[in-house]
Amino acid sequence: MRTILYAPAVVILASVAVAIPSSHGRAAERRAASIDPAISSAVTVLADVVYGSPGGRDLHLDVVLREELPERPRPAIVFIHGGSWKSGTKAQFRRQAAWLADRLDVVGACIEYRLSGEAPFPAALEDAKCAVRWVRSVADKYRIDPKRIGVCGGSAGGHLSAMMAVTNGIDKYEGDGGHADFSSDVCLAVLYNGEFDMWDLVEKKSLIDAMRAFFGGTPDEVPERYDENSPIKRLTKKTPPMLFLHGDQDRCVSHEQALAMVRRLTELDVPAEAEIYPGKPHAWFNKDPDWKITIQRVEPFVAKHFGLK
Repeated sequence: MRTILYAPAVVILASVAVAIPSSHGRAAERRAASIDPAISSAVTVLADVVYGSPGGRDLHLDVVLREELPERPRPAIVFIHGGSWKSGTKAQFRRQAAWLADRLDVVGACIEYRLSGEAPFPAALEDAKCAVRWVRSVADKYRIDPKRIGVCGGSAGGHLSAMMAVTNGIDKYEGDGGHADFSSDVCLAVLYNGEFDMWDLVEKKSLIDAMRAFFGGTPDEVPERYDENSPIKRLTKKTPPMLFLHGDQDRCVSHEQALAMVRRLTELDVPAEAEIYPGKPHAWFNKDPDWKITIQRVEPFVAKHFGLK
């Protein structure tokens, strides 16, 4: 593996009040957690919680957390699944969320979002931002620190996670899903083989149909959408820390996109790290044993930038 490391981040802590969930709710969560043997018995999964309703369409997520609530507020991460913006399920990152919940006491929120067949961009990004706002809205209930909320995704979910990070503070993408009184800003991003330069994909003739469906047109028809959705064009000194994990045999999205992001972030003095995995193709990270190998790389990054170790 080839690792590229750069500068540290600033961590901000805050306190919130606490309201413990009912015992009935926790019993339902335990049954959900027992479905996957990879999930520790110390971790609970609350499945199919409604987090937003854009246009009256309910959106769901799974909350993944330690059953015993901590004395101090803890961080949270919103997990966004991949699938070329047109498929996939919120269960994709459940094991990774459970790992971080067990090892670091990070609350996970594994989300569904509107896919391209239902609604084109910016619907999916609006949904992801709504999920972050929802997490802040339940900070008291689950003892979450609203100033330590990150995002993680793979492939199309990696793209959306990067877009979340580069659009902090931009009202244009908030949508009408709910929880408008809360911020959708994130303070770190973990990105598995994400798409960061849409014009590189166009040049390589990769994901052409998927991009056309998601952006609502071809590069000739809506070039502004391809610019708008290229996170590498939107990096600033205020971009939060990012970790990139990518296989060097990815024929769908070149790992050079991740390395280009790291180079640009470094120029901006933004903390950035990349782990390049030899011989690994696209979307390798959810297979055994790679999901565990990669989450062990994610763990120290999350711990460092959340101030946990």
